Parts: sequence; structure tokens; C-alpha cells
Amino acid sequence: MSALGKSFVGLTGLLLLTIGYIYIFKDCWQPRCLKPFVEIGDRCYFFSSNKPPSFEYYRMVYKDRVFSVPVIMDWMHANFGCETIDPQARLVTIRSFHEMRLLSDYMRYRAHAQTHAIFWSGGHRGRLSDSKDVDHGTLKDFYWHQDSYPMNFTNFVPTEQPQRKFENGFCVYLEFMGEELVMGVEKCDRKIAFVCELN
Repeated sequence: MSALGKSFVGLTGLLLLTIGYIYIFKDCWQPRCLKPFVEIGDRCYFFSSNKPPSFEYYRMVYKDRVFSVPVIMDWMHANFGCETIDPQARLVTIRSFHEMRLLSDYMRYRAHAQTHAIFWSGGHRGRLSDSKDVDHGTLKDFYWHQDSYPMNFTNFVPTEQPQRKFENGFCVYLEFMGEELVMGVEKCDRKIAFVCELN
């Protein structure tokens, strides 16, 4: 075989090997979180307020579909908004102080916390049954989505006891107090910004 033939075979082999590596490792080169989701730590999040504060809607294209997602919604519609963006998305669940710190740092500098300082999370008072009804025997505790057990991490701000039982509401929000992101409880029909995460 001539020198030209050997170099052609060698070049072809190298090209095939490169294509094989690209095929095998292509997932490593793609971002884990596709827009409009952003990667924070090891999870993907969407912030309804992650856009210029003068806009009332977040217009985006995701998986070849165009959406206009309101920046502020009540808790139930915020849940639906997350599922509309991606069927695997839901309002955020905070699992640890570390995750709260990561979200706090991102939200303070990139999610317009100066104009939207309060965000819905996926927390609520009382355990939900499969039919989405509340188990009234569990109303003293807070849960994430349809978890069977109460929240294992919270950082609610201590407040005075309300005059009436559950006067301050059933749905959990995140709010900036100084430099800290803390949890609070509000009536679920209040319209505020929200944070989604991919399951």
C-alpha cells in the first residue's frame, strides 16, 4: 500500500474514532438545563421574574412552543405555569440550607429581587391526598407537593400567632429579609412571582 493510501486509512480511522467519541459523549457537552431553565448547583430552575422588570409576561420558546408566562400568579396557577413550561417542572422544593443559600445568591443578583422580592414555592399547609384534597388532620404541618412526610427543612420567620387559626394562609412563599431568603405563609390567591424546578 502506498504512503498516500496508508495516510488515508489512518485519517479515516481517526475520523471514525472521533465521531464515535462524539456520539458516546454528546450528552456531556449539552447543557443539563435548557432555556428558560438555569442550572444552580445540580438542579434546573425557572424564575418567572428572570427578565426585565418592565415586562408583565415572560415570552419564551421551549421545545418549539411559544409561551407567554405571567410573571406573577396565584399559587395554583403558578403550579400550572410550571407544568405548562415543562411537564416535569413544578414549584420549587427546598431540601437543605445549602440549596436555600444557592437559590438566595442567584435570586438576589439575577432574578430581579429588587422588584420581585417574594416568590411562590411548592410548600403548603397540610398533606395532599391523591385526589388533591387536603388531609385536615395534618394542617399543623407543612409539606412539599404530595410528599407523605412534613418538610424536613424549613426556615420560617418566627411571627406572632395569628388571631384566627390559619389566618395567614396555606401556601409557602420565599422572601428576602435583608440578605437572607426565608419562608413565609400567605393566602394562596395572592399574585406573586414564582420559582419552578425540573424533577
